[in-house]
Amino acid sequence: MYTIGQFARKTGVTARTLRFYDQKGLLKPSHLSESGRRYYTDRDLLTLQNILVFKHLGYSLEDIRRMLGADSGRDWGEALRRQHREMLEEKRRIEKVLETLECAIALADRRESIDPDIFLSVIHNLVKEDEQKAFLKSVLPEDLVDEMYHVSREDLLRQGGRLLETLGKLREAYRSRLPDEEVARIIEELAEALPKHLMDRLAEQADTLERIRFDEALFPVPLTKDEERWLEEVMQRISQQQKDAKGGHR
Repeated sequence: MYTIGQFARKTGVTARTLRFYDQKGLLKPSHLSESGRRYYTDRDLLTLQNILVFKHLGYSLEDIRRMLGADSGRDWGEALRRQHREMLEEKRRIEKVLETLECAIALADRRESIDPDIFLSVIHNLVKEDEQKAFLKSVLPEDLVDEMYHVSREDLLRQGGRLLETLGKLREAYRSRLPDEEVARIIEELAEALPKHLMDRLAEQADTLERIRFDEALFPVPLTKDEERWLEEVMQRISQQQKDAKGGHR
């Protein structure tokens, strides 16, 4: 038998970790002296190796405890398949995070300064893309939603950069209280970030879009409530001016 110190040196696992495994019911020492000293055997060595294998495969300690208690590995097949599915899902999640980070880095590298609120809003939209698509497909034609999100990496960077720039201009317009006609030009810049044929298709869905209640947690707006109210008032005035101008030409 091995003392806990000897067992730790033999396995490369710290005595603290061995005590933790004991407390969690994963690896009880084969013998406990009257004074409370733990002693381990070669059989315990095999159990520890199994624990380390399961940890390498990504199992939680609770899952490992259940796996070790399975009847001669009879239930291991399904447990391993389930873990494989979960790890594939985690792999896809990590790949999505890496893709988002790469886009964020590229956007940051293309600008000398960044408004934190606007920048994080753009990144948030990248992170929530799958959820946004699922929601929009419940209220809009699926092919339209697919077209909205079907962009190359370079297009994404170009559009993201333009979005950062124009939203920054809107914030500055609010602070400076620019005339409505100048704000209108900034809004036009935002619209130009999307291809014309896509804007035309979205215009066809104007009535539907007006009825949709967009969740701010899913579709964040990088503007304060005061900035949003100001922008709505400006857009209402611009819309009314356009209606008046059309009426005057009749």
